[in-house]
Amino acid sequence: MSEETPTIRLYVLTPDQIVLDERVTSVRFQQPDGWQGILPRHAPYFTRLVSGALMYRRLGDERPHYLVMYDGTLQVQEDEILVLTTVAEPGDDLRELERRMLERQSEADALAFQAHIEFVKVRSALIRALTDLPDAPEAIR
Repeated sequence: MSEETPTIRLYVLTPDQIVLDERVTSVRFQQPDGWQGILPRHAPYFTRLVSGALMYRRLGDERPHYLVMYDGTLQVQEDEILVLTTVAEPGDDLRELERRMLERQSEADALAFQAHIEFVKVRSALIRALTDLPDAPEAIR
């Protein structure tokens, strides 16, 4: 009678999509105070993740697989690891993942800059409108 290798479900979500939903044999990730690992049958656990790589192994595949992300949270409950993050990209080649994440970060920075410009324009228009108000009537003063 052979015992089946235990696995745990790794579920990674961003606001836009389900990035990963797989059964894995192990997960390693970085939190603010260092690296941590999770194996099947782990006790309930909750932590904050820092930007970087999460490494996981699939059943029957000794090669590591990676997921790079920007910050997030990780929760272990029963037979599931739930990762919530703003941006995540899975892959097998860390250099390619780094290049793709840098591209995404560059796009996000450009969008943030445009949003800042629009905010400054609206704020300036509001200040002009407020400073150009007529004086209040005598009855209200």
